[in-house]
Amino acid sequence: MKRSFGYKHIVVGVAVALALTGCANAKTKTDPAPSGTTHGAKPNDGAPAAKQLTIKTYYADDNLDKLIEREATITFASDSDKYKAALNALKTSPDASLSSLSKGIDYRSAAFKDGQVVVDLAIAAEGRLGSPGEQLLVESIRKSLFQFAEVQSIDVLVEGKQTESLMGHVSLPHPIKRN
Repeated sequence: MKRSFGYKHIVVGVAVALALTGCANAKTKTDPAPSGTTHGAKPNDGAPAAKQLTIKTYYADDNLDKLIEREATITFASDSDKYKAALNALKTSPDASLSSLSKGIDYRSAAFKDGQVVVDLAIAAEGRLGSPGEQLLVESIRKSLFQFAEVQSIDVLVEGKQTESLMGHVSLPHPIKRN
């Protein structure tokens, strides 16, 4: 019995060749590393490698009576980004028994210059707190940023402007100075 080599065989052969070529090309491509990882190689795109730092973060107890300290690891690209990363770490509570005072707060920027961090933030409706919560929020920002030895003062702006208070309850000094 003699078999003829027909178009079906050619199509299957081409499909197999394309599949093998595709697999070979896939193996030679390098997948970009996820943000913050380098797979043991130095990044070649000129971007600085991500840094990590363990810091103290501050949350409120259930009654908004006091701050509770926890540790968190932040990731940032450059030293100038670590201040905003530290503030953003305050947005999520590490466990259900603690309240994030920064929920509803958008930390737009945290710029360091000459020993001072200028924080610009916006407050959403759900981020508004009563007097005890506002006091603890200001204290959590203060403690979070003053853990960096180079920070000597903090100026907190609301939507780019100096205000007497964050939410209308607690006086906000300009700047807040290290004790």
